[in-house]
Amino acid sequence: MNLDTVYKSIDQMADDFKSQQIEIFRWLHQHPELAYQEFETSQYIREHLEKLQGLEISSIAKTGIKAVLQGGKPGPNIAIRADMDALPVKEETGLPYASNVKTDYDGQETHVAHVCGHDASTAAALGTVTVLSQLKDELPGNVVFLFQPAEEGAPTGTDGGALRMVGEGALKDPDVQAIFGFHANNTCYPGQVMIREGPTHASQDSIIIRIWGEQAHGSQPWSGKDPIVAGASLINSLQTLISREVDLQKGAAVITVGYFWSGIKVNIIPEGAEMGLTVRSLDEDNREILITRIKELAELKAEMHGCQAEVIFGQHYPMNINQEELYDAMLPTVERVAQAKNVLYYLSSTKSEDFSHFSSEVPGLYMYYGAAPQDRPLSEAKPNHHPEFMVDEKALKFATRLECNLIYDALRTI
Repeated sequence: MNLDTVYKSIDQMADDFKSQQIEIFRWLHQHPELAYQEFETSQYIREHLEKLQGLEISSIAKTGIKAVLQGGKPGPNIAIRADMDALPVKEETGLPYASNVKTDYDGQETHVAHVCGHDASTAAALGTVTVLSQLKDELPGNVVFLFQPAEEGAPTGTDGGALRMVGEGALKDPDVQAIFGFHANNTCYPGQVMIREGPTHASQDSIIIRIWGEQAHGSQPWSGKDPIVAGASLINSLQTLISREVDLQKGAAVITVGYFWSGIKVNIIPEGAEMGLTVRSLDEDNREILITRIKELAELKAEMHGCQAEVIFGQHYPMNINQEELYDAMLPTVERVAQAKNVLYYLSSTKSEDFSHFSSEVPGLYMYYGAAPQDRPLSEAKPNHHPEFMVDEKALKFATRLECNLIYDALRTI
């Protein structure tokens, strides 16, 4: 086939798959699963992949899947990541295929819903592998499909999905030369693409701080050491690290205390207190300053109040950076598929994305495709993680077209 014929074939095959793709999306939406619990999802994906030709399918990272599509011609190895886990949120969209799933999360019963759009990521990637498997003889190289678990954060004490996949060889055998990541976004409509070069997402560090004091009766606080007062003092001081100790000209930084709990009764000063922090930075030097100073400040504040502090560093995501050379090579494809007027450029975000573990290993390109419902103003579209978040199903076919074209052009040009 010549180039134009391949492009036209991609468009036609994506259109032919549209009805089945919507069925897949709705099934995934109705069967959401949390991090490392994606057993049904994984089995559903595998059953679809096993119907296609030219794939080598293997399990990875507990519930993840790696599928390698062998092209008919020599060339590079290009990967695509599709995340597939859901969130512990009660869906409130009112859709006929809304989730009613409940499960256990950290010892508590919770609703589960695809309110981040990973059902769309998976449905789009299944469309892409379906189309490209029919064009495998025309592919000048191989395509590695990575269906990733646990993007939304893994259970305490375990690695997140991307880090675990990298550690288990997701980018090896074959050695991957570049990787793409795609995500639904409700700040633009189907057919639009959001992209940028350089840093796209901040680094993220999860930190737990435990403060140990001495229990006492609430009527006699002088007879104990109050970890609540020490913790409150620490929380108030943490924000000065952002406002006074890091150079925000280099990039934004954020410290958020997500929880702070202690005690069990109003008239007892408890022995201990605990808080959980997330630290985000768009500059690595700033991150190192914050990590160092948070530990120092926690220990000093505890000592000031006669207490002791224990600082526990948890999951870390590096900054995600879209490699400039890959961005420059692929931008013409994005503009051709979406039309230049529909290509939007966004600012670096203080959100984090564990796709960064892949892009830290090989050149990566992460972008958003519009998914906001077209029947309402953008101002009414709910953001990712909101209980009323929903994906316009018109976004699915477009995402598959975009992915297929980018992968094919990358195989030809990288």
